[in-house]
Amino acid sequence: MRSFIEAVRRKAAVVYVGTIKEVQFMERTKFDIKARAVVTVSAIARGPEKGAAEALLDYSSYDDKTPMLAGGPQYQLQPGTTVLVFTDSFRSHIPAGYLVHGSREEVLQRVTALRDNLQGMSADELKRNEIGEDDRQVQLALYEKLLADLRSRP
Repeated sequence: MRSFIEAVRRKAAVVYVGTIKEVQFMERTKFDIKARAVVTVSAIARGPEKGAAEALLDYSSYDDKTPMLAGGPQYQLQPGTTVLVFTDSFRSHIPAGYLVHGSREEVLQRVTALRDNLQGMSADELKRNEIGEDDRQVQLALYEKLLADLRSRP
């Protein structure tokens, strides 16, 4: 699945951490629920220094009436959930980027796993992930910045 390779996260123009403030269900289709989350941005790891205080995140969801699609990605986001978003702007549609969500501790664990996995990649694995050594160093610095932010949050 291409959306899970390191190059997707490396090419994201905007990377931010935030908390879901509100979820709006826009439309129910035969296949999914179109939803929008309003995210209170707490830290910007990549992108404009003077970023948005809030971001809009359009995504595909599911429930008991509309089951999860095979091959996803679909999310069930709730107010208060911590999110880490790799995307192209503060108004984006996932899966155009990449989303990590859960409690602060769960997101912290996932970022730690991403960092550790990237540190341990062989030359062949870097090639499969469509990045080079310079990209690895940029991403490792990004993950360290994200980890510092997540650890400093209550």
